[in-house]
Amino acid sequence: MRTLFFNLLVILSLVPMVVHATTKTLETYVQQLVEHPEVLEILSRSNSNAELASAEMGLPDPVIILGVDNLPVNDPSFDKYLPSSKVYGFKQAFPNYSLRKAMSSKKSQLSKQEKLMASYIKSKLEYMLVSTLIKLDKVEKQQKIAKVQLSNYKELESYFKGRLESGSGVYWRFSQVDVERSLVEQKINNLIAEQDEIEGELIRLVGEVPKVKVYEIVSTEWSSVDDMYPVSIAQEKVAVKGYDVEAANAAYGFNYGVQALYKERESGQNFDGEDWFSIQATVSIPLWSKWNQAPKKRAALAQQNESEQRLEKVKRIYLKEMKTLQSKRDAALKNVHILHSKNLALKDMISAAERTYESGETSLDAVLESQISRLSIQSQLEEERFKHMSLLAKINSYIRK
Repeated sequence: MRTLFFNLLVILSLVPMVVHATTKTLETYVQQLVEHPEVLEILSRSNSNAELASAEMGLPDPVIILGVDNLPVNDPSFDKYLPSSKVYGFKQAFPNYSLRKAMSSKKSQLSKQEKLMASYIKSKLEYMLVSTLIKLDKVEKQQKIAKVQLSNYKELESYFKGRLESGSGVYWRFSQVDVERSLVEQKINNLIAEQDEIEGELIRLVGEVPKVKVYEIVSTEWSSVDDMYPVSIAQEKVAVKGYDVEAANAAYGFNYGVQALYKERESGQNFDGEDWFSIQATVSIPLWSKWNQAPKKRAALAQQNESEQRLEKVKRIYLKEMKTLQSKRDAALKNVHILHSKNLALKDMISAAERTYESGETSLDAVLESQISRLSIQSQLEEERFKHMSLLAKINSYIRK
């Protein structure tokens, strides 16, 4: 009795957990991809460059100067010679502001580029998640179809075995069925292995095998190749190279510096020990720019031109890619319609064959073979549906949200 009471308490304690358990949706898993290591890696790099952009504008640390000046070696003292002194001072460099500003802008642009790249990686991961879920559904359905086919082949084999025992010459057909059945068995084994691989990919993406289905994918509209992630990223790279050119131009500017010294002296027998103070300003002159700044500027301009040409290449590549994907998507959709019509036609054919079999006008093998043919069409239909939806998801992954 006490055991029963204890078990009842355990069950009641679990009820709130069941009630409050939240069912994960596809959108939940998509949002989860924001925390994927591939996305966080690039965002960390973006944050790093954002910090470096701020650091580029900072001044170098000042230098503190402590020492002695003109102190005799044999008799170290500050009251024997007039120039002997204790020295206190500081030195501060002011690097080229325009150059620092250009380098800071470059780091900010890199940070922006990497944020865009992180969005693209998330979009690709979303495509991989959706496509993999569709593929899992396809494989599970194809397994069920193949198992029904296997059942039909076994029934067909029993039918031909009975015909053989009654003396009918159908041995060749019996052997043919055995071969076809073994092919279906191999297909089932391959589908099981494929399912294991798919589930492993889902674990890599979201840490588990989601129990969700993808029923529909809405096509994302796009009007220009500039709407695509790879092209936008290439444009950001051109902007980065633009700041390299800006930095190369700024390198012709001046670097400044200031230094101040305070010399503490002591009075001697023949001189007054009044303290001294000195201050100096420095400025760099691009005297050797022909061999320093000028080649660097030409290199920056060449790299900028290279990035612009790469941008044009990327535009052409992805314009072709999108047209190819759209053509394959449309072909897959047409195949879906064809196979769907074929499936319905075979359904009517099987119904007619079953009626003629029941009336004794045809044999059982005609009915079973028609059913097997329809199942093959259904398996192909699942394959084409997967292709169509997967291609839709891939096209969407390229387009900036």
